[in-house]
Amino acid sequence: MAQRLQITLSEEATAKYLEIASGRAEAEVNADCEPSGASIQVDIGHIFSMVMVEHGSNNWVDVGEADVDLIGNE
Repeated sequence: MAQRLQITLSEEATAKYLEIASGRAEAEVNADCEPSGASIQVDIGHIFSMVMVEHGSNNWVDVGEADVDLIGNE
């Protein structure tokens, strides 16, 4: 089996992501635009992994942490 990288956002990061993404989607719908979605950046480190969400034009907001697991090769 090939390896896969599984990234799971913490509850805090998920809540903040949903707040930002839903606000953006609502604004786009109200402006008669199709919702564009949200960009997420995950910086994977040895001790913890940070999650950033783009809020506005090239404005990245730290929303919390993620768990990162390497799965496979069993």
